Amino acid sequence: MFTFFYRSFQNKIDEESQELNNLLLYAKGGQWENVWPIIGTPENPKRAYLINSIPENRRWGVLHQAVYWRNPNIVQKLLKFRACDSSLKTKECTSEVGPTSGMTAIELASAYGCTEVKKVLTNHICNFETETDEIDTFYPWHADMELKGFGLIHITLAAYKNTFHPKNIDPRKPIVTVLGDIFNDLNTSQNRWKDVRDKICDSLYVVSDESAKQLKECASRQTFYETIVNVYTDESTFLYTIMNTALRRQNVSDYKPSAMDLAMGPYVVMYQTLLLFWAELNRENATTYRRMLLTKQDVDKYQIGVRFTWLSFVSSSVELEKALPFPTRSKVKGGCIVIFTIDNTISSTHTPRNIERYAAYMERERVYPTGSKFVVTGRHQRNEEMYVNLKLLSS
Repeated sequence: MFTFFYRSFQNKIDEESQELNNLLLYAKGGQWENVWPIIGTPENPKRAYLINSIPENRRWGVLHQAVYWRNPNIVQKLLKFRACDSSLKTKECTSEVGPTSGMTAIELASAYGCTEVKKVLTNHICNFETETDEIDTFYPWHADMELKGFGLIHITLAAYKNTFHPKNIDPRKPIVTVLGDIFNDLNTSQNRWKDVRDKICDSLYVVSDESAKQLKECASRQTFYETIVNVYTDESTFLYTIMNTALRRQNVSDYKPSAMDLAMGPYVVMYQTLLLFWAELNRENATTYRRMLLTKQDVDKYQIGVRFTWLSFVSSSVELEKALPFPTRSKVKGGCIVIFTIDNTISSTHTPRNIERYAAYMERERVYPTGSKFVVTGRHQRNEEMYVNLKLLSS
């Protein structure tokens, strides 16, 4: 069970940061007897959601370290965890066998000549891709979900704590407040933004080398902020799809972020922070529109009076015609086209932001931060399309 979901105004970022660093230190040293108390066992997992994380001061993950120690039994045990993603790639690095940047565990086994370990990995089937297609967009809202929808952000802040928030974090603070502290520090510290830029690129490189290079070239805080927004809109990199898949995956009760999800984490934290606090992204209080392709089962959840949360970033437009091309779930078969009309008149920290000044395309785009809350105020069907009216709720 994903244990971050506590009652309001609690977080365990500092505690999780220490546990994660201990986990990677023990794995690097081959001290597996100290690894299991942290992540549990395949039959009784504890913090298994940390298993694919490569924190800011590490280049390899737990599975990579098991390969290095040439221990097929340990590798096999790790792969039995449902959370373990064998597609986890190393960050940019060079090892005693030469360049090992962006290598999966099986590629690392080949590089090191670990024949037995490679056999174990070859016989393993990774299920993350097939599970992705079954995740709905809808997440029901209730009063005690202050931290829900922030699993990926929470883990990322633990993994990159020294980069984003080196000071102690009050566990009573909600994530939104922590992100506000980060934004204030970025704007008042001379070089903090550079550290954040470099760590985002370090992690993002395994997802989109092109986006990482674009961010790496930013020579000022202003340009860095602008580029964070711009790469979100660049359809050629598929960054938008990968990121929002990662955020929707938080919907599952037994949350287990994939390697790709976690690699997106630092970028997600920065983009969410800008959408919440960067004044240059004007708030949009007018009506916005969003087109989605959803399963019928998902569509049926949007009933009048129902309150819900979208866990992903949601792009919309102030012009209906420009909202029509926005994709949601490209692999849905026999899906239903839904046109959402959204009332944004209420004051909310999650009011959509105008990003068109920095976007790659002119779509009059307004983006909702992850975790935005809505209530369904109306719905009707016209021909083959469903029209659903929403009202943004205050945070």
